[in-house]
Amino acid sequence: MLLLKSRYLLKDASTVIDNGAVLIDNGKVKFAGSANDISNRESCQIIDLGNSAIVPGFVNTHTHLDLTHLHNIIKYNGDFTDWIRQLVDAKKEWTESEYLSSIRSGIKSSLESGTTTVVDITRNGLALEELQKSKIRKSLFYELIDFNPDSTESTIDNFKNMIRKVKRDDLLSIGIFPHAPYTVSEELYRRSKAVAEESGFSIATHISETIDEAHFLTRGTGKFISLLRDFDMLKEWKPPGLKPVNYLKNIGFLENGCILVHCNYLKGEEVDHIEESNSTIVFCPRSHKYFRHKDHPSYKLGNRDINVALGTDSLASNDSLSILDEMKYIYTQHKTSKPQDILCMGTIAGATALRLNDKIGKLEEGYDADIAVVDIKKETVTNIYDGIFSHDSECVLTVVSGTICYDKHGVTREASVN
Repeated sequence: MLLLKSRYLLKDASTVIDNGAVLIDNGKVKFAGSANDISNRESCQIIDLGNSAIVPGFVNTHTHLDLTHLHNIIKYNGDFTDWIRQLVDAKKEWTESEYLSSIRSGIKSSLESGTTTVVDITRNGLALEELQKSKIRKSLFYELIDFNPDSTESTIDNFKNMIRKVKRDDLLSIGIFPHAPYTVSEELYRRSKAVAEESGFSIATHISETIDEAHFLTRGTGKFISLLRDFDMLKEWKPPGLKPVNYLKNIGFLENGCILVHCNYLKGEEVDHIEESNSTIVFCPRSHKYFRHKDHPSYKLGNRDINVALGTDSLASNDSLSILDEMKYIYTQHKTSKPQDILCMGTIAGATALRLNDKIGKLEEGYDADIAVVDIKKETVTNIYDGIFSHDSECVLTVVSGTICYDKHGVTREASVN
């Protein structure tokens, strides 16, 4: 058994215990509470983490690990479709080994920042092998792109062929990711949803990412029309005349809930539809800033019963793959956000989106031992959240299902055994 001790323990986003401890046995949390309440420490490997906070492992609910090596390569000039063109051109130049190297770097960066669960989007399935080598918990979403309704079944068959090769385990789950309403036909959206329902897969999509997306769907105008023509993807098509989320509701995509990535420009009843369907919004704060969007709608949801999780998106539009950094950004830039809510977004909200909230996202007896340890640089803090979200705090230990996956200071080598 492994016993982690620290000055602070957060069993969940709002339950703070001084002089905390977590006992791990066979990959599970056996005890989480005050270190004073542990009576039997025989045969325990004890790690005293000092002035730090033990928290539930962070969940990155949306990223593209294969784009890790595109950091600072693509320039955004205010035109999202131009940015997409640059992205496509850059990826064309890569070999398979370069893809794999980029994915490995992304996994390493994730673990080093306390991320224990990552939702990765893959188009070609190359991420699978690298992710399965890693002890990180992963949900691999296969991205589908096809705007031609006549080839819907072929696209679905390709997806099914890819996942037949997947050997699932306790740390791997599969999802379907029809890319966005400007790259996915209505027919493919419907079939993707049907396959997800039949197979028990999670399903997600980019939605309401830009104002141009709304113009594309409501009027059939804007820069996405030119983009699709340039890629020879636009044949006969009529715009549905609906706002993005309303469009998804109209075709049945929201039924029984789904994961909606971005949702940067929600209007009126769109928020109602998300709430009524029990869907999750994934907010990527620093990528949101990179693309110069206005304040995210999640800041104005008030008492709405909507699950909001956090993602990093990729390093093509961000400076790190750290959910801790995303939470720090919200904490410092949006003072009206409650720190408990911010930590919830980075932990249990992501677990809820993946339907894993009975397994991860909290440190309670019986839960999988997915843990991040954040070093608190200040000896005295007015509240623990100031310490966790301080600009100089950092993750020093990452544990996934009881396995130590990152140990910055080598504390496991110095642990005592009682």
